[in-house]
Amino acid sequence: MKIGPSCVERLVIAVFTALLISGGSAAGELPMQADSVKAVQRADTARHPQSVNNPENTSPPEQQQRSPQSADSGKTSNRFVSANKVNYFSVNRWHKSSEAQVKFQISMEFPVLRPNLYVFKYNLFPAYVAYTQKSLWNVGQHSMPFEESNYNPEFYLDYPVNAVIIGRFKLRNVVISPIEHESNGLASGQSRSWNRQYILIKFGLESKERLEVMNSFLTDRALLYLRMWNASSYSDETTYLRSIGSSDRFLDYMGRGEIGLRIRNFLWGGSLRDHQLDMKTPIFRDMRKESYEFEFRQQLPKMNCALYVQYWYGYGETLLRFNQFGNRGFVGLSFSY
Repeated sequence: MKIGPSCVERLVIAVFTALLISGGSAAGELPMQADSVKAVQRADTARHPQSVNNPENTSPPEQQQRSPQSADSGKTSNRFVSANKVNYFSVNRWHKSSEAQVKFQISMEFPVLRPNLYVFKYNLFPAYVAYTQKSLWNVGQHSMPFEESNYNPEFYLDYPVNAVIIGRFKLRNVVISPIEHESNGLASGQSRSWNRQYILIKFGLESKERLEVMNSFLTDRALLYLRMWNASSYSDETTYLRSIGSSDRFLDYMGRGEIGLRIRNFLWGGSLRDHQLDMKTPIFRDMRKESYEFEFRQQLPKMNCALYVQYWYGYGETLLRFNQFGNRGFVGLSFSY
């Protein structure tokens, strides 16, 4: 079957293009205000230290000038542990329902080297080790068993670029991972696992004003990313599909890459200003095996957590469910360290 982008993938790209066009109209204002903006940024940075849990944060402009490739990639360097993906705890039904399920994710990353090993002011080895665990807990059942946990360690190199493409639209980061593993640790016919090597490219639309960094939110107005991977070691999935008489392949569901769009503070302002919408979908998959995830977070004022809403549509929600169609939502809290 011929593989190609779906209409939703085109919509994701179209939304980001619209943001870029709206942002580019104000690009001409930036040079006139450069000196005053730098002064405000230096003062603001002193008053508001960077968040300790912000995987998409970028370094202050003066820091970028001193070290164009910071090993922290704009991440805070005063804490050893920060978030890799969103941390959340959510539920899809009231606990009295037999189908009630809790879904939660714990994610963290650790820098292998501190950002003080430079060659001609460039860090050539900005290495990170990350670990993410996603679990489904059947709280509606009498014994409250766990349906599945997916364990996802990875090692990657995160190179900040911060190169202007047009106006406030920039190439932010290039991430290279020589190894990413994911498995569910179950036995016999329920065992699922695979390995990936990937390249991740991130594009950011810089905000006109400084955005508060809390609970792993973006500091850009929006971010578009493209991740391409080479997958291997998924024989368990192939064996399972053949056992049920299916001629499908594992990558027909999981794809050969992923495209995602994240938008910050686009609905309202005031005390509820800090919010973010994340959307992602696999690419180069079987077009009949659709898969989309939407996450919305609303920062709660004066709290270190956010209201969290997730909607999943399609296949591949977890490894055990990779070939099962799902259409469900979860509500809970996301949190930072």
